[in-house]
Amino acid sequence: MVILEQMLTRAARLYGQSEAVVDGAVRLTYAELVERVYRLAAGMTQLGLVAGDRVGLLSRNSFRCIEVNLACSALGLILVPINFRLAAPEIAFIVEDTGLRTMFAEAHYAIHAEQVVTWQDGRALGTGDAYESLIAGNAPVEPRPRSCGAADDIAQIFYTSGTTGRPKGVCLTHGNLVASALDAIVSLELRQRDGWLHASPMFHLVDAFAIWAMTLVGGRHIVTHFSPELFGPLVAAERVTKTSLPPTLLDRIARERSTAASDLSSLELISYGGSPMPDAVYRRCCDALGCALLQAYGLTEGSGFVCHEAVGDNPSPQQVLNTVGRPTLHTQITLVDGQGQPVADDAPGEIWLRGPRVLASYWRNPEATASAFHEGWYRTGDLGKRDRQGRLQIVGRKKEMIISGGENVYPAEVQNVLLAYPGVTEAAVFGLPSQAWGEEVRAVVYGEGEAGDRLREADLLQHCRARIGAYKVPKQIHIAREPLPKNGPGKIATAQVRAQYLLKE
Repeated sequence: MVILEQMLTRAARLYGQSEAVVDGAVRLTYAELVERVYRLAAGMTQLGLVAGDRVGLLSRNSFRCIEVNLACSALGLILVPINFRLAAPEIAFIVEDTGLRTMFAEAHYAIHAEQVVTWQDGRALGTGDAYESLIAGNAPVEPRPRSCGAADDIAQIFYTSGTTGRPKGVCLTHGNLVASALDAIVSLELRQRDGWLHASPMFHLVDAFAIWAMTLVGGRHIVTHFSPELFGPLVAAERVTKTSLPPTLLDRIARERSTAASDLSSLELISYGGSPMPDAVYRRCCDALGCALLQAYGLTEGSGFVCHEAVGDNPSPQQVLNTVGRPTLHTQITLVDGQGQPVADDAPGEIWLRGPRVLASYWRNPEATASAFHEGWYRTGDLGKRDRQGRLQIVGRKKEMIISGGENVYPAEVQNVLLAYPGVTEAAVFGLPSQAWGEEVRAVVYGEGEAGDRLREADLLQHCRARIGAYKVPKQIHIAREPLPKNGPGKIATAQVRAQYLLKE
């Protein structure tokens, strides 16, 4: 199997004179990118790093994120991308848990690691910060083939959000990430002519897969710090063709005046996931962006998205299907009941995965690794239904399923109903203990602008009663006056919403 470092040498050989990276004023061809990466790899060796060492990356989106990813793969180093929104104690935990040797980071972050290499974001190439000095001070040396990782070697460790406890390090191999890249090429129909906008956080697999997929096809990496008002002008200026964003950010883009004023004719498709897309938001985004909007389902343990809609799955932009498409080429999926037996079509079941995309293990956590698998299948804890066409619909999290009066209530179903109400742009649904019912359904919603100001609990409850069974209707719906909190990739942090809601009771 091809390994990550081979993507780099292949790109230099086949696409050397093609533009590889655009990040503000920085523009690099593949030949220039590869030279910088091999200089960086030589500098890493000079720092004493050897295959298997853990290397941290703490940065907003930057072309340097691509360089660090590629240099680590060339040396067989294990990269640990870190969410820059984490608090200092959370970052310190990851540093200690992985035994980081070296951290590469933007200079303004306070880092506690054995050695730190920093840069000033926005500075030109060759300026005198530690990162550029490391590149300038070393000749480009292509690593020997045996120095880089084998297919089964750990390539990267991504830390989960920790919503169910202490964060766990998800160990992904070179083989995992290659399979993920190949699936992205097929699912998103990536080609050399494509310009991929790295708008979502590059520390998260909602975007990181594109580092490898776009390099493999020789496409353009267009890097930016996400800003809804700059999205349209950047797409127009750089002729962006594809990207990946969560629905919450897509909606913000669709509402921007600069989006309407920009030439978006180059856009072909946008992959989205992480939360349902309300019908009204879907239509607004289709009208504003004029490209295919394709829903995906993924998880860190599956090396990114493992299901994806295909072009043509949803022939009408007037109604979102709310399916996440079919499994990718390197993913096997089964849906099972509480006894581990397959369920029939259109019946809810837990989603189990296996195949080349599934994590190798949790970092130094054999107990968590063992409990996550059953006879080779990874148990996601997510609940889904599959229709007769093989398309998957996400119902919710198994641990988030609410049992009210003996009936199963799937939060995603209630959330979809709430999001269909005019003016509701965000919704979180969860269960609370109840003496009468065991658990009862509660919800928090948020709406923007005048439509949001007009939201009333009584109207929302009536809307729900007309569309779902009485046992699914929330006992209370709290109307928030500010956007709901979100995690790194822009997904609503339901556990945090629930905690805030309890404090107000």
